[in-house]
Amino acid sequence: MTTTLTTRFHQRNLIAAGAMAAAILFQTPAMALVNAQVAVGQRSATGKLDGSSKTYGATEYAISASIDPIPLVPIAAGATMNIQNWDKDDFSATKVTGTELTLDVKAWIPMVPIITPYAKFSYVVTGAMLVEANADWSSDGNVTAGKQTRSLSGTHLTVGAQYGILPLVSAVLEVGVGTEKIKTDEVTISGVKLASAGDSTSWNSNSVSVGVNVGF
Repeated sequence: MTTTLTTRFHQRNLIAAGAMAAAILFQTPAMALVNAQVAVGQRSATGKLDGSSKTYGATEYAISASIDPIPLVPIAAGATMNIQNWDKDDFSATKVTGTELTLDVKAWIPMVPIITPYAKFSYVVTGAMLVEANADWSSDGNVTAGKQTRSLSGTHLTVGAQYGILPLVSAVLEVGVGTEKIKTDEVTISGVKLASAGDSTSWNSNSVSVGVNVGF
């Protein structure tokens, strides 16, 4: 009888330990040395590109990777590539695309049941925007094919939450703000490059995205 009770006691302990371990794997990104994430969302930005303040919208895709170098310390470092398709009507253009490469530092609250909240600070290493349009950029009254290249610099601050759906696989929701500067670097009219670099102007943005995070 004693042996049977002892065996049952050990079995229950093993089951409880296994359940706890599974819960940690489901909810905690700290268990992975390397994390990869893909996300899609919307970004809106306000700036004075033509002298007057206006809001611009974009669909944004993000691919990121991070490494947690110190076990059990909830801080990771990594990088993110953002790819943006801006609403061409907002720019009175035919096509507007953008890219941003950022270096990131991420910190989270470990061992929170079900959802793991986190915050991420990102520094824009390089950012670019290409505006293609048929417009009167030549100031001679004629509508011609033209391109503008613009550069961006600044920072992003993001808060998010991860929800474990499989061991080391999480659904992700993020919201963020960006504080940046945008500058026109070059204007090309009918294939002729014009020296028209301008001053930087504020480019403040808000974003929301959903994605999937996978740990390795």
